[in-house]
Amino acid sequence: MKVLVTGGAGFIGSHVVDKLRDAGHEPVVFDLHPSPHHDLGEVETRVGDLLSVEDLREAMAGCDAVCHLAASADVGIVAKEPVEAEQLNSRGTLNVLEAARQSAIKRVIYASTIWIYSDGCDGLVDEETTVGLPSHLYTATKLAGEMYCKSYSELYDVEFTILRFGIPYGPRARPAAVIPAFVKKALAGEPLTIAGAGTQSRRFVYVEDLADGVVRGLDPVASNRVYNLVSDEDVTVRQIADTVGDLVGDVEIAHTEARTADFGGVEVCGARAARELGWTASTPFQEGVRRYVDWYRASEAAAPAPQEVAVAPAAPSRPDLPRLGWRVAPAGMLLGIVAALTAYLLAVGSIGLDNDEVRTVGLVAFASLGVYGVLAVHWPGARHRRPTGVRLSWALAVAFVLVLVLPWPRHLLHLETEPSTLLLGFVGAGFGVGLAAAGMRYWRDARAAAPEEA
Repeated sequence: MKVLVTGGAGFIGSHVVDKLRDAGHEPVVFDLHPSPHHDLGEVETRVGDLLSVEDLREAMAGCDAVCHLAASADVGIVAKEPVEAEQLNSRGTLNVLEAARQSAIKRVIYASTIWIYSDGCDGLVDEETTVGLPSHLYTATKLAGEMYCKSYSELYDVEFTILRFGIPYGPRARPAAVIPAFVKKALAGEPLTIAGAGTQSRRFVYVEDLADGVVRGLDPVASNRVYNLVSDEDVTVRQIADTVGDLVGDVEIAHTEARTADFGGVEVCGARAARELGWTASTPFQEGVRRYVDWYRASEAAAPAPQEVAVAPAAPSRPDLPRLGWRVAPAGMLLGIVAALTAYLLAVGSIGLDNDEVRTVGLVAFASLGVYGVLAVHWPGARHRRPTGVRLSWALAVAFVLVLVLPWPRHLLHLETEPSTLLLGFVGAGFGVGLAAAGMRYWRDARAAAPEEA
């Protein structure tokens, strides 16, 4: 099968790509940037925006299924940026399902989480357990995605498979996750910080085992089913610290206040996945942490040493882009309106070619083209996709070039004015629209700049 992997450049997604290839499938990465875990050209990649149905639909062309892993997964960032997290996690999932509906995709595999059991659930829970209203926004957004999967299945016959992940760990993990953070501190000789007493438990899953479960979710038996992908090994946060200490060396452990709405750690049953998919988490926790420590040390050793040379100033960081986008978009729209109005007045003969205003508008139109060109070069993803506004600007320019070059449309439209000036006005109008569209897309890309791994 040809399978699109949203978030394929991220932690879990990159391992899913590897497992898909091992199983004989053809993965396609969809992310905000190419995968840093694969060589350029090694895997087909579509750079795009999860908030754009058009981007998703174009990326799904020729695909049979979608593994939807892209999300804002850091619960701390979700709590700090609730609106952005809701857009990425909830609306992003809705966009994936809508694009899949329009593209006649056979199956959407949705990466959910066992965090949904953290409210109103006690004892042993499984896929049939009724869950309570979520206390944490992250849980709410993931549960909303599950509901959208069910709705699209009922209304539009879009098949789904919901996979509720245990807590993932292993190579390529986000540095902010608990195990990477502990390993980094331990190797640096810093104390390990535990929220509360450290008695809260987790069912961790080694990432390669988890990726294998995602691939198994493509099986026909998994159609419209829900599975818990968890290990049968409960590990407390204190045990994590002790394990890291055993592998790295004795480290100090410090305790802080417990986190609000932390996952309490109910016992999650994974029997359905074992029974129907033949999947179990086969990597013991101690072994998985050892592999991560080995990978981390190798990555640090392979990292290039810092060079004491002068470097050029860094480009504006992504958080600065919304401000730039909001400044550029209105300017482009205004330039487009002015140029279009001037072209219209020229066409009907209301103003003459010798007016100072005409020459001024000409300079402004050329300036708008220059600003647009600079923006297009520095706009993230510009080489990989073209927004509707840019296509429209080129269509306008080509259309009016034909009007001026071919004699019959000029006579039909009664265009008796100087062709070069008229062309300037219309091209300025077209590129003004493109400038506005690019600015707005620039701003939206910046809002989407959040952790993409599930």
